Amino acid sequence: MVQPSVTDEDRRSFLLKFRVGFALFVGVSMALVALNVSASLPTIGGAGVTGTVAGAVLGWWVFPDSVALGFVNRRR
Repeated sequence: MVQPSVTDEDRRSFLLKFRVGFALFVGVSMALVALNVSASLPTIGGAGVTGTVAGAVLGWWVFPDSVALGFVNRRR
C-alpha cells in the first residue's frame, strides 16, 4: 500500500503557519478599516493588535488540531 508523502509533523507545521497567517490577516484588515475611517494612530494600532488576537482565537477555533492529523489517525 502506498503511504502518504506528507508526514504528520509537516501537517502540524503547515497548520501553525496557516493559523499565524490567518491571525495576521485579520489584524491587518482591522487596522486598515481603522485607517480608512481616519482614526488616530493609537486607535489604528489597537485595532491591529485586537484584530490579531481575535484572529488567533478564531483561527484556533475554526482550524482545530485534528485537521493536522493524517487520515489514518483521525477519530471516526
